[in-house]
Amino acid sequence: MSRGLLLYKTKVVLPSQSDWVRKIMEEGHCSAEGGHAGAFRTLKRISNSFYWKGMKKDVYQFVAECAICQRHKYQAMKPAGLLQPLTIPEQIWEDVSMDFISGLPKSRGFELLLVVVDRLSKYSHFILLKHPYTAQSVADRFVRDVVRLHGVPRSIVSDRDSIFMSGFWKEVFRLQGTTLAMSSAYHPESDGQTEVLNRCIETYLRCFVSEQPKAWILWVHWAEYWYNTAYQTAAGMTPFEAVYGRKPPVIARFLPAESNVAAVAREIQDRDEVLRQLKYNLQRAQQRMVKQANVHRREVIYEVGDKVFLKLRPHRQQSVCSRVFQKLAPRYYGPFTEGRSPTNYSRQQNLEYTQCSTFLSSRRQWDSMSRYKSCQGA
Repeated sequence: MSRGLLLYKTKVVLPSQSDWVRKIMEEGHCSAEGGHAGAFRTLKRISNSFYWKGMKKDVYQFVAECAICQRHKYQAMKPAGLLQPLTIPEQIWEDVSMDFISGLPKSRGFELLLVVVDRLSKYSHFILLKHPYTAQSVADRFVRDVVRLHGVPRSIVSDRDSIFMSGFWKEVFRLQGTTLAMSSAYHPESDGQTEVLNRCIETYLRCFVSEQPKAWILWVHWAEYWYNTAYQTAAGMTPFEAVYGRKPPVIARFLPAESNVAAVAREIQDRDEVLRQLKYNLQRAQQRMVKQANVHRREVIYEVGDKVFLKLRPHRQQSVCSRVFQKLAPRYYGPFTEGRSPTNYSRQQNLEYTQCSTFLSSRRQWDSMSRYKSCQGA
């Protein structure tokens, strides 16, 4: 005892239920001296002068529930949500994905490409477009270059480009019975197949036209032929072989003498076997991809009513909160209330903002699970 205080090795001993416990934790963590440090450092700072029963548990819980820390600090954890590949289509050219390649130099009036990929065979078409383009003009080119050859697709996977989000685009394909599937906001991995193909096209063109960039239009058709006749590891064959059931033609080849009837019969018999082998190879590739990706991910499930913080992209999203100085802006905003069915993957949310002067009710947005963080202490 010293001056009416109970000491233990120069540390002041407090009852665990004392009102001073929370005040001391606030001073040791939230003050300028505490600096909103992590739980371990906060515990070390407080334990230099004080002690109470259950001190470590209380300090760790206090730091975990600190609203300022939850909004401003990054997470040193694996991304939330396990990988969920799209289902493998049943038939060729029933399900397609598409995206734009923009930012190309003007070449004969063309400035961008519309890339359309069959999700089963990986066969692709590269469609040239000019500025300005509208949903009507893009739909017209899609019909002329894709529907004319392969029929109306059952579903189309795309990003959230303004063209694909327009009412005209949605109405045209609704009348044709086509389902439009949009990727998650700020989550291009949802349409990863087209994103990877875009990179392949850009690399191909860069290799051939780096000295004359405005001549890229002369190489687009060769790029399409190159890609469609290139071996695909996931499919175990070339897109050309998956669509036509035979090897892609070569410059010089020798065909043994045989009747045309026998060649046609053998080609028809091999067709079903090619499709069966294609689907089998894609399933194995998906299984490998899921296994490898989930090593670096963690499964998280949010229930209806849970409070979560939402990470906004400072260079893209300005609608929720205005941020003048991005460098010192909060990393997370909220908390929001989960208002949809529980799930642990990318999904449509009904988020209700409950802790800001601006009240956003029933705000809907497609979000990736990796942009959420559980709210502690709410």
